[in-house]
Amino acid sequence: MMIEPTSATSKLAPHASLGISAKSSNAKSLKSQTEIDADKSKNKKIRYELQRHSQSLFYDRNAIKQHRVCSCHRNLTGDSIAIFRKVDQSEARIAGLVSCGSAWVCPICNAKITEARREQMQQAITAHSKAGGSCLLMTNTFPHEIDLPLDEGLSKFAMALDHWKNSRTYKRIFGTSLASIQYAETRGKPLKKVTKGEFPIVGSVRSLEVTHGSNGWHPHTHQVLFMQDESLLNSRRAIDELVESWCVSLIHAGLGDNSKLNDMLTHALDIRGGDYTADYVNKFGREPELYNGWTIAHETTKANSKAGFRNLNGDFHATPFQLLKMSLEGDEKAGALFLEFGRCFEGKRMNYWTNGLKDFFSLNDLDDEDLAAESAEVEVEEEVVLYLNAEEWRLVLKTNARGELIEAARIGGKDAVMELLDILPYIKHSHSGAYSVNRPKGQWVN
Repeated sequence: MMIEPTSATSKLAPHASLGISAKSSNAKSLKSQTEIDADKSKNKKIRYELQRHSQSLFYDRNAIKQHRVCSCHRNLTGDSIAIFRKVDQSEARIAGLVSCGSAWVCPICNAKITEARREQMQQAITAHSKAGGSCLLMTNTFPHEIDLPLDEGLSKFAMALDHWKNSRTYKRIFGTSLASIQYAETRGKPLKKVTKGEFPIVGSVRSLEVTHGSNGWHPHTHQVLFMQDESLLNSRRAIDELVESWCVSLIHAGLGDNSKLNDMLTHALDIRGGDYTADYVNKFGREPELYNGWTIAHETTKANSKAGFRNLNGDFHATPFQLLKMSLEGDEKAGALFLEFGRCFEGKRMNYWTNGLKDFFSLNDLDDEDLAAESAEVEVEEEVVLYLNAEEWRLVLKTNARGELIEAARIGGKDAVMELLDILPYIKHSHSGAYSVNRPKGQWVN
């Protein structure tokens, strides 16, 4: 199809509807290390509360096999449960527990996975910058409607991305990624066809995200482009062509039509320079500001755990973990939406690296399960606080006191933990105390 030429780049100013916001102008007060440690501990307690609610949403008493989040930090990897803390009392943790590795629906695993992913991305950007390269931030989205189911939207969005990456315009402007060329050559299987781009790209890292607002689900991607320089930003012609080509791909996938073309040309694609890329990466995996008393994560880069935002029309876009928090507070619709999100995103990767890009930057390729796993051994600068027996762990589960257990260990060590364990039998039981031990066939302990 033909699209009338438009000055798309003149419309590439910040748009809240893209899920991007400029750097926060709110000055953060300097906090003492004690306050920082207390905030981190509070955040962990909140994540445990949210995780427990996620488990209750996904638990199906009639199912033979439960969702993996249901066993996370509840079931045991062996016969012992240990509580460790840093010798400086900055952190504490429970060792010997199963980790589910679900970055999408588990707040506990999400925190560890996103932090590890952020560190990897930062290492790549630092190495690329030192080598004289530049990084750009590209966001792709589409017009979303209230009646579009999430699974259908994701399927069509993936189709549009694939169509766009294979378009003549995309290939002509970016060419074959240098990382994939080098990777193929080092394996002794050089690529049969290599395209030299007008603005050569080394590779990219794409993150899939979604929010929910008055117009329904809003899937979008943020992509860090590893470029040789920032010259693409100075080419209005090239960016106009990329915007128009993306709109063609959206219409091809059934995610728009000519009646929405002006809005699509304005909002569907956004490309920005260095400061925005640094802002994106620095906030990926980081703890956020308090949002209505709940600390999850904010801004554009923590995927489902970032804080929501309001677009130019004042419409609030909730992230998945905000939907989980709303569900915990009694919002049944939010709970149903979180379940829909979890089922649609199950098995999807949070980050997509160009083939060969991790090798290009000499980075290890670890999966989410490995990143989320807790060490069962006491680590350097840690000390053993206490070992729990089966009955004590049952009490912790029944009273949903995992967060309190960690905080007691961090602040007061063994004495504080023992005091908490003495109190728990007198607290009303709010949850099941059942757990399993990860033996060859598994074994439930009731």
